[in-house]
Amino acid sequence: MATLLGHGPQARAALPSHGVDQHAGPAAAGTHAHDMGKADAEPSLGDLETELAHAVNVRGARDLLVRIERIRQKDLAPTTNLLLKRAQDDLDAQRPLDAVQDMDDALLLQPDEEVLWRNRAQARLAAANPDGAVADLGVALHHDGRDVTAWKILEETEEQRGDWQAAWKAWQHVLQLDPTTPDADHETQRLRLKAFGQPT
Repeated sequence: MATLLGHGPQARAALPSHGVDQHAGPAAAGTHAHDMGKADAEPSLGDLETELAHAVNVRGARDLLVRIERIRQKDLAPTTNLLLKRAQDDLDAQRPLDAVQDMDDALLLQPDEEVLWRNRAQARLAAANPDGAVADLGVALHHDGRDVTAWKILEETEEQRGDWQAAWKAWQHVLQLDPTTPDADHETQRLRLKAFGQPT
């Protein structure tokens, strides 16, 4: 079962027909305001995403992903965090529809938090609603087109929908955003074969 924090099996989806690509391509490196005397300020989300895109080893990339997730969730209210935990418990207990309801409630509280749209997409995919997952991922990637976890979920969702070319397109974003993705060569070959057939 997928985890809502993006550390377990992901879900896959496709957005080209929903206009996500025009918003969601990897953006320019995030710039941070360097106030006088703040040279050692914490890196921004954009800074960490840029660092991830240039990671050279898996351990460093995993550390960056943990830090990125921490930033994504830093503005969540206590009640929202409680709903996230409940949604994860529901997924673990094979109650995906209850998890979707939990995420509906979380989004009512904080609809501007990108991570909540991504997490509801995971719950919707587990509840056999890939079209709903794609819609949520469109919102999530509009907020942040460099969310590698969202692109992984999109790839899985598109695969479930049988749109292999869309899955391939999402996978290209995953590789660009995290070059240390495990089993990348095998997955690339598999998706290329599904999307384009055996080379002649």
